[in-house]
Amino acid sequence: FTKQLLARKQPFTALFAYNDIAAIGAIWAVREAGLRVPEDVSIVGFDDVAGAAYANPGLTTVRQPLVKMGQIAAQTVVDLIEGRGEYVPEIAIEPEFVVRQSTGPAAVRHSRSVKAASPHLQAGYLAK
Repeated sequence: FTKQLLARKQPFTALFAYNDIAAIGAIWAVREAGLRVPEDVSIVGFDDVAGAAYANPGLTTVRQPLVKMGQIAAQTVVDLIEGRGEYVPEIAIEPEFVVRQSTGPAAVRHSRSVKAASPHLQAGYLAK
């Protein structure tokens, strides 16, 4: 998917992959296209797999609290079996955002409209 996105030739500054393995693949594809991570494109994964911290650069990711999820699920089942609660189809548990080296400030890009503007407008915009 990253290669298809890069082939569009429409600049982007960040990519949020559906999992860490796809994010690590995106790092390779972005670099293959001559771009730098995170200087040109920030990349974020999801799941915090064991290798995410050891990717180059270390992958920023969203970590699911799996132990807490398991504890809540087990307690919910016990409560239902013992008649102490009622079935709740959905329980929201906040994930953790793990910041590593694959993310950084967005690269500054100037729009085509500014480049096409008069030199006075351009100078005023670029001076800020």
